[in-house]
Amino acid sequence: RHMMSTDTMDDVASVVAQQNAMGRGPFKMLPHGGRLFCVEKGWESALLGRDRGIARCESLLSFEAALRNPDVRSVFIPLDALMTDKDIEKLCQRNAVGKTLFKEVEKS
Repeated sequence: RHMMSTDTMDDVASVVAQQNAMGRGPFKMLPHGGRLFCVEKGWESALLGRDRGIARCESLLSFEAALRNPDVRSVFIPLDALMTDKDIEKLCQRNAVGKTLFKEVEKS
């Protein structure tokens, strides 16, 4: 019988984490069709943060680079990232792209 590789399991788990974050709502609409989903610190945010298909951005510089990269569809912003919601909105406005953003937040 065939066992799934750890990478495959991580990929599947990351998709589940993304769907959970997006299904839980609410999300914030950003300029140009971007969507910002808050993900509580925990297993979901941990998986999103290490997903190879999601750009991890801890600074405004890396965030802007991810926005400008046409290959990047989703962005993960960790809890300790040095940016505010206002910064995020401003950069989304300036770069005129609609990406899916996952922002890690403290558990409520």
